[in-house]
This record gives sequence, C-alpha cells and structure tokens, in this order.
Amino acid sequence: MPLKKLFILSFLFLLSFENYAQDLQNGPNVYISPRINIGYTFGAGLTYGYDVVVGGYSTENFNFGLAFSHYFVNVPKDIHRFKVISLVIENSMINAKIGAGMVSRKWGLRNVNKTKVSGISIDISAGVDEYHAPWVGVKSFIQNRKRWTFFDYPSYISVYTYFKTPEIEIYDQREP
Repeated sequence: MPLKKLFILSFLFLLSFENYAQDLQNGPNVYISPRINIGYTFGAGLTYGYDVVVGGYSTENFNFGLAFSHYFVNVPKDIHRFKVISLVIENSMINAKIGAGMVSRKWGLRNVNKTKVSGISIDISAGVDEYHAPWVGVKSFIQNRKRWTFFDYPSYISVYTYFKTPEIEIYDQREP
C-alpha cells in the first residue's frame, strides 16, 4: 500500500477514536508530541530523525495513537532514509510502536536514481516522566531483502535517545 494511502487511512482511523471515546468518563484527549532522536545503528552508524506522535484515545493508564517518523541512517558512504507510520501505546514510563514504513536509498551518477523497499518497524522506549530526563529506546526495521538491490544489508537495529516534550493538547474534554 502506498505511503500516502496509508497516511490517509491512519488519519481517518485516528479521527474515529472520538466516537468511541465519548462513552468513556474521561472523553477524548487529542494531543501532539514532537520528538527529535539520535542514536546508533549496529552495522551502519549514526541514526538521527524525528517523530510526531498524535494521540487520540486515552484510558486511565495508557494513551493510544499514531506516530509519524522520519529518520536517517548513516551507512558507509551513504544515507538511508526511513519513513514510518506506527500505532503507539504509551504511558508515563514506556512507549511501544509497531508500524509499516519504507526505506529509500539514492544512487547512481549525481544520485538521480532511488530504490525503495517497504518493511515493518518495531520500536520500544522507556524513561521517567520528567521532561529534563532522557528516554532510551531500541528500534528495528525489517525490510524485504529480496527487493533491496544492493549488497549491503544493515541490520537496522538501533539504540537511541530523546527528550520527551510536553504534549500539545488539541482537544481535551476531560474533567478539570
């Protein structure tokens, strides 16, 4: 499924949470939480990128939503680019994401050619619920190696860190 269609379906899915959350006592709580991360990918090198978590459904202990991630992995003499859309389950101490995405690599004379391969992303991070304390995480991208036209097969298993930013409330119907 192309990434644009997946984005549209994910956005509609997130909006549908509002209908189900009306039955809960707390009501819907839609928020955005941007994050910038940096880390290391085993067998490749430096990893850096950003996530935007859009939460749309909350219970007493957990928030559920979608994460839109764009990150880069420095491999020797090249950069692999990742775009991932994930389902998120998080609370004040742990964040778990599973989703689908795409890795691309530019190549050729003046980098005019591009190879794209889809895959599955799994991401788990943990930390304390304070904004000045760093969170640490592990993420993995499992690609379809048959469609990857190059000899290098990085494992795409990364360790990374980020600072959790305050959530930006979009829509809050909870009782004060």
